[in-house]
Amino acid sequence: MSVPTEESLLNQARRLAEMAAERAGDIEAQRRLPGELIQAMTESGLLKILQPRRYGGYEMDMGVFVRVTAEIARGDASTGWIFAILGIHNWWLGYVDPRLQEEVWGEDTHRFFADSFAPVGKVQPASGGYRLSGRWKFLSGIEWSDYAAVAAFLPSAQGEEPEYAMFFLPQSQYRIEDEWHVVGLRGTASNTIIVDDVFVPEYRVFQLGRILQTGEAPGQALNPGPLYRLPFFTAISLALVAPVVGAARAAVTHFRQWIQTRVPLFKEAAQKELGSAQMALAEAATTLDALENLMQRYADDVMVYGRERRLPSEEERARYYAWRSYMVRQAIHLVDRLFELSGGHSIFESHPIQRIWRDVHTAAQHVTLNFESSMEAYGRTLVGLPSQSIL
Repeated sequence: MSVPTEESLLNQARRLAEMAAERAGDIEAQRRLPGELIQAMTESGLLKILQPRRYGGYEMDMGVFVRVTAEIARGDASTGWIFAILGIHNWWLGYVDPRLQEEVWGEDTHRFFADSFAPVGKVQPASGGYRLSGRWKFLSGIEWSDYAAVAAFLPSAQGEEPEYAMFFLPQSQYRIEDEWHVVGLRGTASNTIIVDDVFVPEYRVFQLGRILQTGEAPGQALNPGPLYRLPFFTAISLALVAPVVGAARAAVTHFRQWIQTRVPLFKEAAQKELGSAQMALAEAATTLDALENLMQRYADDVMVYGRERRLPSEEERARYYAWRSYMVRQAIHLVDRLFELSGGHSIFESHPIQRIWRDVHTAAQHVTLNFESSMEAYGRTLVGLPSQSIL
């Protein structure tokens, strides 16, 4: 299979962004992406960027993926978020047991899964595997997924640390509870699933704790390239930064257009003539340039670990955690400022900047983007203490 150029992928992303922007109101009202948008996303081939070549993917660099994701999010943050989730999961599946890869992709390479890394499940050992029960929240993309991957601790001998693991479940083993009534990213339908005492064979159990420590995963025998040697949480979490950066870029674009004709109350000229608007726009655009460059550096750094087949040090890992939250925090600050300067009309649901404002604040609540926790973890390593974080 020939691999498309990055420019052709970005052009596809722009078309998808336009389609999403046209449906943004419906996406919010329905609390999910419309079927034709998911179909267009799938048919575009963009979700193949990180998928193994063995299963029809392009196996490209992480930098291409985050740039495409940010471009899609310029049209609608929920669409960008779902693309990020489904796309990065096509990378993650390259790490799992080859039998599971074949089960998911053997007959259809367009199958997807959602996940929850919260280890809240209850596990009991069983012959050839485990029995699993639990309730997991925040599964972005579950409405369009064929599988769910959920976390729990494996049973351990007395005195031993329990092992952190992910359990892959086909649709028949869980039910979805629709409770996604939220302030932002409404279209992601990040609903809850409930699992009642199901059997999970050993090959569908991904021993994440072991992989975080060693960097070795069973799927690497099938997919030996550097893309499947990346530090797991450092790589997978970057995917969630890109929709926020893309949404912030959209806010800059909308504000720039808005002030061309808006005349503030008690002013005689358009807002574009005011120094306050000019300075805010320039600062926002400059901040976005810096964030996009930092996101690219992060993606490039991650690929180096894969090519060199090594894990980051604890300080390096904590630094990337801090970078993620810093990028999101700065994106929020610039969106806040542009929202404040957009005037009373910006509070109406028809105005795009208020939706972006809600979306970026919602994204920042994700545990892998938490500013306080990440800065504490990084700060601890800078003074010679353990980070006390697996992220």
